[in-house]
Amino acid sequence: MLSKYSDENKKIAMGFLSYINDLKDLNNLEQELQLYSEDENRQLYLWKSNMEDYSGIVALSFSDNTVFIEYISLNPSYRSQSNVYKIFDDVQQKFPDLVILGNFSLSKQIQQWRQNKQKLEKDMKEKENS
Repeated sequence: MLSKYSDENKKIAMGFLSYINDLKDLNNLEQELQLYSEDENRQLYLWKSNMEDYSGIVALSFSDNTVFIEYISLNPSYRSQSNVYKIFDDVQQKFPDLVILGNFSLSKQIQQWRQNKQKLEKDMKEKENS
């Protein structure tokens, strides 16, 4: 589940962002939060894997037809491909009319996620028709 970042969650967000090498420096981290607060085409979302505490943060930027995943930073105990796929699902659910793209390190995972979804949909249709 994605929840839009707000200042009341600043410490939680800072914790997840501090896992990113470029943001370990407090000044860089503060600038990053400010960038996402000031630019309406950029949004931060905290992610919950279930109804427990937040498990990570997702940085998104938007253009006409796309939502671009800048990065995902997860609590170390939640770092798995299945959780990344759940985040992709949540982003797609939140922005159903936009195409999901990602940074260089995420683009291959997004491609695999799409292929997985297509295979699941195909399998479901085949079951319905048999």
